[in-house]
Amino acid sequence: MLEKNIANAEFSVDEWAREMGLSRTSMYKKIISCTGKTPIGFIRSYRMQRAAQLLEKGRHNVAEVAYMVGFNNPKYFARYFKEVYGVLPSVYQAERRKK
Repeated sequence: MLEKNIANAEFSVDEWAREMGLSRTSMYKKIISCTGKTPIGFIRSYRMQRAAQLLEKGRHNVAEVAYMVGFNNPKYFARYFKEVYGVLPSVYQAERRKK
């Protein structure tokens, strides 16, 4: 479900819960118990992991990757990516290409 909606910036926990056939409360409890993260945190984490994979492949620029993982604003994506990985996505991509 999450992979199918990864590019949808409007994808919400409510929508995810509906697709899973759960109430928002049940979804929240299940995600926290399984991952230790809130559903929003889990979705963001999933998007960041997918973004890192796409950047490593080097087929897309940072803005394209941002849109591909559901961010409407590449600057916000870059800021959040840096918060998670400690470097800007362009630096991350350049470092991975060297390896």
